[in-house]
Amino acid sequence: MYEATVPPPLAIEILTQPNEKKDALKLVVDSVAQQRQTASRALIFHPVALSIFTAVVAIAHYGANVGKDITTMITIYPGIVITYLVAIRYFTSSYIRIAEETDWLDWLKSNDVEDSIIGARFGDEIIGAVILRLNKSDNTALIRGWTTKSRYRRRGLGGDVLRESIKIARQALGRDCTVEFAADHANSHMPFYTIFNGPFLARQASAKKALAAAVKDWEEGKEGPQ
Repeated sequence: MYEATVPPPLAIEILTQPNEKKDALKLVVDSVAQQRQTASRALIFHPVALSIFTAVVAIAHYGANVGKDITTMITIYPGIVITYLVAIRYFTSSYIRIAEETDWLDWLKSNDVEDSIIGARFGDEIIGAVILRLNKSDNTALIRGWTTKSRYRRRGLGGDVLRESIKIARQALGRDCTVEFAADHANSHMPFYTIFNGPFLARQASAKKALAAAVKDWEEGKEGPQ
């Protein structure tokens, strides 16, 4: 017989150890870089990009007098597809540059005061994080980063971390403080034209709804993991 393996406990709290804070910040930075995948899908299948791709294929087809020559098609069409994908890869690399070139340690501070980092710890692993800035001057708590490890997404962990962050903010600033996403939150950069940002705008709207739900849960006394 085998002994049942007890899963490690899940703890959500303010991180104080430098190595844990580093791991949590890395999660946030990784979430910025991971936006490249979403951007790639948005560009590849966007009507504007597809219309340009179709026009190029048509020009190549008729300009080269391809007709029904299968050999010429096999030579030309894959080249166009590869060029299209390489162009998409180039344009979406801006998210990698943002993740790599931003001075995140400086971004984490305001007037030499470092933001609080709330982490979700599963055993010894940091699997979720919220970057929280407490502004006592205007009684506002700004969420500047919010993410979980990819394999733990859509399991309710993000909402749990939000609720704990709201609890921490209102313990520090009072029950009437405002909790909202910062304008310069980690995932706020949108290097493309607005028409290509649909998935990201939808994500922002979804995040605001999740925050509103978390605030409501907190006000109803549902503070812990749900």
